[in-house]
Amino acid sequence: MKNALALDVIIIGAGAAGLAALRELDRAGKRVLCLEARDRIGGRIATVHDSLSPIPIELGAEFVHGRPREIWEIAESAPLQLYSCMEHAIQVRDGKPQTKADAWLQVDRVMKDLEAAVESGREQTFSEFLAQFDYPADVKELATSYVEGFNAAKADVISIASIVKDQKAADAIDGDRAFRLMNGYDSVLHWMLQGICDLDRKLQLNSQVRAVRWTQDGATVEFVSTQTGAVQKISARHVIVTVSLGVLQAEAIRFEPEPADILHAAKQLRFGEVVRMILRFENAVWEESGDFAEAGFLLSDEKFFRAWWTPLPVRARSITAWSSGPGTGELLGMPKAEIVKRAIQELSHILSMRERQLNELLRAAYFHDWHGDEFARGAYSYVPAHAMGAREALARPAGNTLYFAGEAAETNGHSATVHGAIASGRSAAAQVLL
Repeated sequence: MKNALALDVIIIGAGAAGLAALRELDRAGKRVLCLEARDRIGGRIATVHDSLSPIPIELGAEFVHGRPREIWEIAESAPLQLYSCMEHAIQVRDGKPQTKADAWLQVDRVMKDLEAAVESGREQTFSEFLAQFDYPADVKELATSYVEGFNAAKADVISIASIVKDQKAADAIDGDRAFRLMNGYDSVLHWMLQGICDLDRKLQLNSQVRAVRWTQDGATVEFVSTQTGAVQKISARHVIVTVSLGVLQAEAIRFEPEPADILHAAKQLRFGEVVRMILRFENAVWEESGDFAEAGFLLSDEKFFRAWWTPLPVRARSITAWSSGPGTGELLGMPKAEIVKRAIQELSHILSMRERQLNELLRAAYFHDWHGDEFARGAYSYVPAHAMGAREALARPAGNTLYFAGEAAETNGHSATVHGAIASGRSAAAQVLL
């Protein structure tokens, strides 16, 4: 195989991790090819630029959590415009806004106790942790909604040690603040491709990888054109796999031989269930209520969409409905029109407005079925209780030939974020270059 290698590195997947690895390896002078199954770059970043919306519509990743250097350095170099989100949250119970302390302050109390529990050596699920404390019922409900919503996780599965690790990592980069990219998240992807000569030769779309056959000396990657069905094979000394955790867990790519420890680690992790709908109206109907006029987030007790957020401080006519709690499973696979119907029903209850009025004012609904997307198969990863070493095992190379990268393989507490994916892609590239 040594004499037949066509490339130094093949990268599977052109999401944030794959493009970060491509940029680093190309700059190092390596012969590299990035294969992407979709007809676009970005993975779970999917930005819609609608001329009728004053801001980009993000169907996937939207927020920059804190000030991670991976994003901020790109923003400064590009240059791109970041703006701080309105963090003020209002809790809504039974369709009525709650006037007591800001919702985030209530969650903060629980999170401090959570950190103390982990420092004492305790490891359990978040639900098990909550059951041991006598918080008021509404605080437990809000904290559960927050953990399930923010982590796209099930409270009775997610590890409290992982929650605390991620929180500490976020604190180190001002993670209590959230930002948006005025240019759209896809602008980060386009920047990563700038300066790559002969890009058409180094980035190939519509190329779905089926198999990776590898030894200690290199690998052969088999892929099929999603346009023509033609099957091709190409060899390289190294392969970096950046596909989503859902694709790995579904065994959509065949590895010969199987890197057993790595694939076992992938199956130990969990992949979140999320349904996200962006609704654009004739006017910002939520601002007509004095209670919600300055709210960045609405945290509700509705069945399906328990979190909503507005574009504040930008005044725009769109609002995002986010479902990642117990009711999400019922929405999976449901037609878009039915999901819109349920979102309108619940927003009607929250705003005390008639459904008919909201439907008359509705101008567009934006949605991507990430679970039905065969190249995603879900939202983003989280760690179940008693599986804290899984990310490290996933990120460990196999025979100096196979490397795995992406948000699920990020080991420093920044998983499930774009900056974590970029960091993971760069880390895999650095290992190849050793």
